[in-house]
Amino acid sequence: MSIETDILLAFGGLLALIALLQSLSAHLTIPESSMLSAAGVTCGLLFALLSGHVPLGAESVIQTLLNPPLPAEAYLSIFLPPLLFQAALTIDQHDMQRDWAPILLLAVVAVVVATVMIGVALALTSPYGIVACLLLGAVVATTDPAAVIAVFRQVGAPARLTRLVEGESLLNDAAAIAIVTVLAGMLSGGGAHPSLLEGVGRLAWTLIGGLVIGGLAGRLLSVLLTMLRGLSLAEGALTLALPYPLYLGANALDVSGVVAVVAAGVALASRGRTRLTPRNWRHLQLIWEQVAALAGALVFMLAMIRAPTMLAGISWRDAGLLVVLALTALAARFAVLFLLLPLLSWLRLSAPVSAAYKTVIAWGGLRGAVTLVLALSIEQSPELPEAARHFVAMLATGFVLFTLFINGTTLRTVIRQLHLDRLSPQEQVIQRQILILSMADADTSLASIAQSLNISSLVTESVGQEFRQRMGQIVEDLRQPAPLPDPVMLGVALVTLAGRERDLISEYGNGLIGTGNLDLLRHNASMMIDGARDQGRVGYMRAARRIMDNQLSYRAGLWLHTHLNHDWLLTHSLVDRFELLVCRRAVIARLVRYVDEVLKPIMGERMGAIMIRILEQRSGRVHEALTELRSRFGAYTAALERRLLTLYVLRRELRELDAIFEEQAMSREVYQRLRAGIELSWREALRRPSLRHPFAEPPATPE
Repeated sequence: MSIETDILLAFGGLLALIALLQSLSAHLTIPESSMLSAAGVTCGLLFALLSGHVPLGAESVIQTLLNPPLPAEAYLSIFLPPLLFQAALTIDQHDMQRDWAPILLLAVVAVVVATVMIGVALALTSPYGIVACLLLGAVVATTDPAAVIAVFRQVGAPARLTRLVEGESLLNDAAAIAIVTVLAGMLSGGGAHPSLLEGVGRLAWTLIGGLVIGGLAGRLLSVLLTMLRGLSLAEGALTLALPYPLYLGANALDVSGVVAVVAAGVALASRGRTRLTPRNWRHLQLIWEQVAALAGALVFMLAMIRAPTMLAGISWRDAGLLVVLALTALAARFAVLFLLLPLLSWLRLSAPVSAAYKTVIAWGGLRGAVTLVLALSIEQSPELPEAARHFVAMLATGFVLFTLFINGTTLRTVIRQLHLDRLSPQEQVIQRQILILSMADADTSLASIAQSLNISSLVTESVGQEFRQRMGQIVEDLRQPAPLPDPVMLGVALVTLAGRERDLISEYGNGLIGTGNLDLLRHNASMMIDGARDQGRVGYMRAARRIMDNQLSYRAGLWLHTHLNHDWLLTHSLVDRFELLVCRRAVIARLVRYVDEVLKPIMGERMGAIMIRILEQRSGRVHEALTELRSRFGAYTAALERRLLTLYVLRRELRELDAIFEEQAMSREVYQRLRAGIELSWREALRRPSLRHPFAEPPATPE
């Protein structure tokens, strides 16, 4: 068979095996990484044992898996960009900014500390030089969060714990790869040996350069997405086109391709929610979730199949060095978390991190695909000494297996022993109320379903009674929590309300409200979450009022309009402020309904009434601001209202037209002609009216 046939057969077989392992992992509640590791090592051993005893066609496929026709560096280029980009797409930039200091400590400082401590410990206990030992330390310094986060979500670990681990993993790959590059150059003996200062400078340059290039690329991508007219397939294809060229281009410019891809993903995540419809954004995330899941599983299997080869020749002395490596790596994480991290709190750069959080983060420092790929690249580097190559590859592979089968399988137990899987008192109250409401809703739904299916009332009542008994037992098993003080409950309610507001804002995108205003409103909603979490009602209202202040651009535009007869800045400021106020008013009205229908049944009539009053206060301030605009710029605000209403009607027409076409009730030719006419009207309505002639007809668009 040809090499192309071997690759396709091997690829298909791996995908089928991965699907089976993912299903078993979910059924047995065993971390997926551990399952993939065990299967990969087993396959590697079986392939080695069966070599020469299988048909020629199967032998070529097996050899393709054992010795892929790719250099080890290609694993990074092929698999790392989609993994990093998808992880960055799930990040909320505002939440990450709250913990920027501990994340940078874990992602950069912890990598350096682990590299140095492991290097020194192994240099003292092994016959290898300090540079080779430091190289091994850098290879194993990067962590893989996939298995850890999966366990966190299964046991309901706190959101901040997940955020810290995710943030660490997004950046520590770049730091580790940069250090490995410098140390490999020193060990190869070719060219000038970079000094420690030069190495630090190189690391800073690669990180900062990657951030700049990636941030610009992510912003440009978000702009291009708005030009695709809401076509979800085109949006997905455009985002798939970014990570690989960005990764390769950044590396070619001698900056970190890893950081560039991460920065682009975070930039798109912060801006994409207001530039894509909620439905298209969810579609985009599903595409990337599937791509990343397959990429991660494939690289893990491919690397683990090679593990028996990389561990060949391991001795008892090597096993002792592996123990030294494991203990030193764990000691390095504990040193960073318990000695350096408290300094950030003392300097007021970070909120305190509890001892339980630190213990779980330290024990959850699993190593994975990146460590294995770096080990493969070291093993296949002919310019490095053979003994050092084997030393690094062997111990790095053994350490990955150690963390996956020891730390990974016991992490869930550690979390439970530290009681991090338990709900807070506030969450217990809310969960109990939600279950009680669910019982009532399910009972009502049961009667409706039985009526539609024409099932007898006797059978319906019997099924309903069984359901109520079962759900009642679940509620009874939940210990009735002690009543919480009203300020605490109100803080929980306001955090929930602000989170709902942030989600609703995204629904006004796709051209109806300017994306800049939507970004501003989403950021303000995040500030309200922080304010309610830290200071309750006072913090929530203080954050909500900030966006109501007249912006500097409005005040400057008004001065230019009054004194210099210059209208451009004031025109844009008025449109932005009007859109912002109208969007906020619409969102507040929907929040009132949300409180009545969802929060009031959960938190009680009294708490619901307080939230309604708070929303009415906010609505009153919006009304006052709009009244002020109308009194000063009456004709112009009327033109803006007309423009907004026109855009709203056109968008509805476009949606109805799409629905008719999808139902095959209209020919493509008619559909395209009607859609082109609506889009032309949309582009004309998007033009902002003139401040001096607000009702003047806009110039016709040339055909």
